[in-house]
Amino acid sequence: MNRIDNADNEPKTNRIEAAERVFEYGYRDKEKKEKGARSPFQVDRDRIIHSSAFRRMRNKTQVFGVFTLDYYRTRLTHSLEVSQIARAIASILNKKYYLNIDIDLIEAVSLAHDIGHPPFGHLGELIINEELKKATGGECGFEANAQNIRILNFLEKKFYDSKNNKIYGINPTLKTIDGILKYKMPYSLSDKKKHFIYDGDIFILERLHGKDFIQYLKNFSRLLNDAKNKEARENFFEASRCIECQILNAADDIAYATHDIEDGIESKLIDLGGHFKVNKYIKNEKIAVQVDNFFENLRNIFNRGESSMYRIKVKTDLKEFFSNYISKFILNIDLENRKNIAVRMKSKFNLEIPIDLGDDSYKYAVVWKKGVNLEISALKQISYTLVMENREILFNRYKAEHMVRSLFEVFSDIKNIKLYPDDFNELYESGFYGGFGQYGFQVMCADYISGMTDMYAMKLYSSLFDAGT
Repeated sequence: MNRIDNADNEPKTNRIEAAERVFEYGYRDKEKKEKGARSPFQVDRDRIIHSSAFRRMRNKTQVFGVFTLDYYRTRLTHSLEVSQIARAIASILNKKYYLNIDIDLIEAVSLAHDIGHPPFGHLGELIINEELKKATGGECGFEANAQNIRILNFLEKKFYDSKNNKIYGINPTLKTIDGILKYKMPYSLSDKKKHFIYDGDIFILERLHGKDFIQYLKNFSRLLNDAKNKEARENFFEASRCIECQILNAADDIAYATHDIEDGIESKLIDLGGHFKVNKYIKNEKIAVQVDNFFENLRNIFNRGESSMYRIKVKTDLKEFFSNYISKFILNIDLENRKNIAVRMKSKFNLEIPIDLGDDSYKYAVVWKKGVNLEISALKQISYTLVMENREILFNRYKAEHMVRSLFEVFSDIKNIKLYPDDFNELYESGFYGGFGQYGFQVMCADYISGMTDMYAMKLYSSLFDAGT
């Protein structure tokens, strides 16, 4: 029987109660009506699925976007695939180590992990962050993972508190939020480039880990943001993620490393000679070997001779090829006791993260076995070099960048407030953005643009700037 450090057969109770939600604002009675019908995590999952932000992901870029054919993956299909992979990982770890990782919780965090992504993928995220920092003198920034939390807690507009004239989001459980929180570094203590949460959500970190954790961040933020200490920063992010977040991260890596390449082959951006171009940029010999192995296997699929069903056979072989990769990656995920990581952090960086390692959610680290991390790195490099840096994709990225910057310029000017939809006008007039002081309007601009689909952003840009529309 497989155990880790004599883990008990009996499932343990986490420090955070399963039903504990981010806010208590007078809607407990509504939630009590169905008490027992669904678990708190099933409620979270269902609210996420029924949210408008979730539906909008169908027209948000994964890699190819609306400029290309319509059968490629979007943020929505990617999230569904991540959910399926993450559930499989959690089920295997539960059986292997007698754990009690909640599958509904895994599904909820997987479905919501990209819900805050703006139009045009990571490019849109980068541009909105740059423009918002410029418009606020560096006081505010934008980050997609942080925006996930903002959407779930506020922007989805599920509940209205008439007594206090406030709107709230889906009011998720703290554990669902924790499962999505990949980067537990407040914006004001970060390098302000990427990988942070908004300062308004620091209270969540305190709810999860206590005041000592916040003080720790203040004491060591300078070291963790030092470009010379990238390893310490990455170790901090890894060590502060709960097991559900780690499983999500692993599933996201698997989906990204396989499915985006599958779309790349389908679109003919990746061909049999691609390894020559990829290997020019790889310095790690072990990763270069994995790149060569990938293209050799790909060559075998395409060189199996002509037949009346050749094209169909290639398609089915490619499906099996990537399915085998996914299965291999899932089956080679394991757990390591977090105490080992804590010892390394203490000895190497003199950093002792104040997180309760006795809590089931933080006791273990998810690790790769048998060098599959090298294979995943190789697939990511192939995707980046041959897909993301493809000339056609770069043309589209240039167009997208111009659109996002132009939209931000228009909607960050308070003189254009009447160009916003009525609900945003009401939010602003009711003081919803008052907590941002003089920069509330600019933050609303970032919320509005980041919530757009690729198609909506293109239509709005055309309405504003194309004389013929």
